[in-house]
Amino acid sequence: MSSRAFAPGPWQAGFTLVEFLVALIIGMLVVLAAVAGMLGTRTTAMTGDDVNALNQSSALAFRLLGQQIRQAGYIPIDVTEPLYYFNFNADKNTNLASEPVFFAIKGEEAPRGSVNDKLKVGYAPSPDHFKDCLGQGPSSTAANAYDPANPAASGNLRLITSEFSVADGVLKCKGSGSNTPQPIVDGVERFDVMYGIGAEAGSERVVRYVTAAGVANFNLVRTVRVCLQLAGSSRNNPGGGYTDCDGASKTTSDGKLRRVYTAVFALRNNLGAL
Repeated sequence: MSSRAFAPGPWQAGFTLVEFLVALIIGMLVVLAAVAGMLGTRTTAMTGDDVNALNQSSALAFRLLGQQIRQAGYIPIDVTEPLYYFNFNADKNTNLASEPVFFAIKGEEAPRGSVNDKLKVGYAPSPDHFKDCLGQGPSSTAANAYDPANPAASGNLRLITSEFSVADGVLKCKGSGSNTPQPIVDGVERFDVMYGIGAEAGSERVVRYVTAAGVANFNLVRTVRVCLQLAGSSRNNPGGGYTDCDGASKTTSDGKLRRVYTAVFALRNNLGAL
């Protein structure tokens, strides 16, 4: 019986400890880079969501505010007489407890410890526009309901009123058709209202902007400037900066995205005639 020589195969060996550690470190770096990229994308997406939400909130708020402010002081007139259709005697309730008689626009400066003003708008109903900021009519009471087909009717005793204010970070409005304020937009940190004063009665030229406390006669108001400071819901913007309603540079300390929006609305009606 013949014997066969055994020929050993190629030498084989596993990874050394150094090679294994190098491979492990490279793998960890790849994973960390992927996680960092994912977190960065997530943060960017959340910030983008906040920007879009704040832009939409400001657009909604300014649309409602502008709609009401531009109507301020409207009174329908019979051009053949001329006689006012609308009865605004002192004994006629406007459905706004703090303003029992006809008014066009009024404001209240933020009380001590607050940064949120209050804005009130009033105008007579008309066939074309007789809805408050909540889309409600002047009254739900049949005896005082407004009939747009008969604006001279004796039952047309109510104003369209909209009262804008902020409570618990929510911009709300109380309208003619309801005594309960309803939310419009949230995330409101400041609601600042300034009033453009005309040079004189009948003049549309604005000579200065003042706070509500500085308005001696609201019938001289020609424009209203509203500033809204809104804050996002996420906390992915540490150290972000913004300019507040007073023009001062501020830095976000809680990570929330903040944006400040300003709009100016011109009053269409000559309040000096009231």
